[in-house]
Amino acid sequence: MARRQGAGRPRDDARQGRKALETSAMLRFARQGYEATPLREIAADAGVDVALVSYHFGSKLGLWKAIVASAASDLHDALGAAAARDKAGAADPRADLKNAMAAYVAHLLAHPEVPRLILRDTTTDTVRAEWLLRELSGPLHQRFYGLAQAAVAECPGEQAYLQFRVANFIYSAASAVARRERLATLVTGVGDDHAFAGALETTLIDAALRCG
Repeated sequence: MARRQGAGRPRDDARQGRKALETSAMLRFARQGYEATPLREIAADAGVDVALVSYHFGSKLGLWKAIVASAASDLHDALGAAAARDKAGAADPRADLKNAMAAYVAHLLAHPEVPRLILRDTTTDTVRAEWLLRELSGPLHQRFYGLAQAAVAECPGEQAYLQFRVANFIYSAASAVARRERLATLVTGVGDDHAFAGALETTLIDAALRCG
């Protein structure tokens, strides 16, 4: 009996092609913006036929939504992993918030294309901005706001503008990471990841955690 060759390979190839399109689209959209990025450039970067965009995602917007959904999932997984590590110790809401903030900054530094994408489409009055708010920014804000409420429960004076402070942290961290190269030309001593993360922790996280 003849042995079948390459069983399952088409499905693997399709999965790899989809992933390659998502990766190249994330980089292109973050660098050039949605409107300025032709699908043919994304397909060329991915090394696949441009027709696969329609096959896998239906449209350019469908591709964009897929990469935002993937970015949101990866970010929340990173925050979830940090929360799981926190549960190993004694309950400390302020430490939980600080660790979540640090995990958020670390994720942005490891994936700088994510904050660039967030900032590009959040500032445009389009369907994409609304979808980004609903799928990524909104849930992220609610997660941090819940942690912040628990963290300041014993500091009544710190309840003021709490939602605004949470949103300011989220977007300020994203903006700083997206503009890291420019900041490094203005500020000495923040060239490496550790130093840059330390600067963000001092200016954004510690300031947000003041009590009294």
